[in-house]
Amino acid sequence: MKKYIFIVIAISLVACKKNLDQPPQDQISDTQYWKTAQALETYMLQFYNVFPTFRNQGSIFRNQGNIVTDFFIGNIGNDAVYGSDHQVMAAPAPQLNGSKTITTSGGNWNWINIRSVNIFFENYQKVNEIPANINHFVGEAHFFKAWLYFEKVRLFGDVPWYTKSMQMDDPALYNARTKRTEVVDSILWHLDRAIEKLNFRKDAVGTNNRLSKEVALIFKSRVALFEGSWQKYHAGTPFGTAGADPNKYFQAVVDAVTELQIPNRYTVGITNTGKPASDYNSLFNSTDLNANTEVALWCKFDKNQSTFSHNFQIFITNRTNQVSVTYQLVQNYLAKTGLAYDYSSVASTVKGSAFLTKIGTDCDPRLSQVIWTPGQIMWDNAGGYEQFTKPFLDKTGASNNNTGFQLNKGVDPKDPTAGGVLGFSSTCETGTVLFRYAEALLNYAEAKLELGQAPDYGKSLNLLRSRAGMPNFSVIADANRLNYADWGYAVTDELNEVRRERAVEMACEGYRFDDWRRWRAHNLFLNKRPLGFPYLASEYAPGLVIPTNAAGFVDPFKVIIPGGYKFIVGRDYLESIPINERTLNPNLTQNPGW
Repeated sequence: MKKYIFIVIAISLVACKKNLDQPPQDQISDTQYWKTAQALETYMLQFYNVFPTFRNQGSIFRNQGNIVTDFFIGNIGNDAVYGSDHQVMAAPAPQLNGSKTITTSGGNWNWINIRSVNIFFENYQKVNEIPANINHFVGEAHFFKAWLYFEKVRLFGDVPWYTKSMQMDDPALYNARTKRTEVVDSILWHLDRAIEKLNFRKDAVGTNNRLSKEVALIFKSRVALFEGSWQKYHAGTPFGTAGADPNKYFQAVVDAVTELQIPNRYTVGITNTGKPASDYNSLFNSTDLNANTEVALWCKFDKNQSTFSHNFQIFITNRTNQVSVTYQLVQNYLAKTGLAYDYSSVASTVKGSAFLTKIGTDCDPRLSQVIWTPGQIMWDNAGGYEQFTKPFLDKTGASNNNTGFQLNKGVDPKDPTAGGVLGFSSTCETGTVLFRYAEALLNYAEAKLELGQAPDYGKSLNLLRSRAGMPNFSVIADANRLNYADWGYAVTDELNEVRRERAVEMACEGYRFDDWRRWRAHNLFLNKRPLGFPYLASEYAPGLVIPTNAAGFVDPFKVIIPGGYKFIVGRDYLESIPINERTLNPNLTQNPGW
């Protein structure tokens, strides 16, 4: 049964319907379908496809309909796709550069899955079985309604709240947008119901390949932190909600994580085998995370099950998928002493690959588990043995790196597909991490500080520092902080350090896009350009043209955006409501600036 659940999580909606013999949702009748707990389980499995994995992001939307095709590294590269100061692609992200255009139709304004969850709520009580047989599936429905609505709120803000499935003539189709705080309150209500009804991880079929109370609590902390900080930092702007109480949401974060930490109740922990040079990366390069207590939910792949595998290890070894890490991220990593590291001073005398070697040696071991440094093994399998020597600045297309900081998070040199020995075979089985306990600890520390309270670092951030072989969390001075963490407003030194720890621990996992938006931190990149490492021309063939700034750092967008990113502050925090939707429903107002 476990293998069955593992595979279902990875498949597409169409395949799910076919393999599970599920009738089309619009054609499900009372007598035909809603009879057994097994029918409820079958219905709910289709929604696992909404989670972002290596498999279902081969063609994804970037910033309202600008399509990025052939994207194979999943969440590891999403901050480059959607836009952040920590990752870039070959061209500036429209989200950051003010170059988005209004959506005419489609994009992320899609309500099919929400309607499908509402169909479940309208019908599940027709199943004549005891609550113990159906509770978990009802909990999944509550979770997925929360997940799907949070995706809408984080992108659009106010959205209509629908409590039922609707036919074409339903007046509710013409509802106006509901205030985002009301929607988030409803999301949190659904998550509380999910926490009540879902199995504990230890009891779930498929363990951490299936939703559990642990996952719902982590997600609750994520949603509440997002909304609390959004309302705090966007207060008084067109994006804030009048009368909102940020502290209510910050307290919900603390309550959720405190519950999760009740001894012997939940299955949670931090991976730490005493190997700081590899423990962190082991979370992201494994094909089996079932026994890992830090990973609350993950997607397993199986190359023997048709198309239920992918190409991640090819693109993290001998290609790049055109995703590069920036100097702005790298500067967040402290020295191994726990003190600030003066990257600029080092770069004044140490250049190119030698710079990568030095910072990999001197700094937090998590850094060299995010970017390649010389001497690291790229692949060691049937295709041969290859060490990293220098960044792929001189390569093109899907193999190009344009900053000198080349992503390696999740690499497994022993994977049979690493290095491309098997070609574009889609037989990689590296799992996708979807929820992990580390996020909850970071959410807790940040929320406590936002409430003006002292976090218990011994039960939170020090667990992450210990895994990395770093000194305990402390508040430090950093004379260079404004070079990489200029929020545009003042925050306490302690909150600065908590944000730094979040940047380091959750680097290149797709969180930064939401973080800078909820913090209203456009000052991180407005009128600025992302930078790379200090370039050393002698390492490359004569004639290679690599743009650099006056200090010699790679400056990939120097020509494209000489004046830096032109983010439109009064517009680009939210997506536009599609034109055709407002034509169909005149009660839908447009987002600010559009």
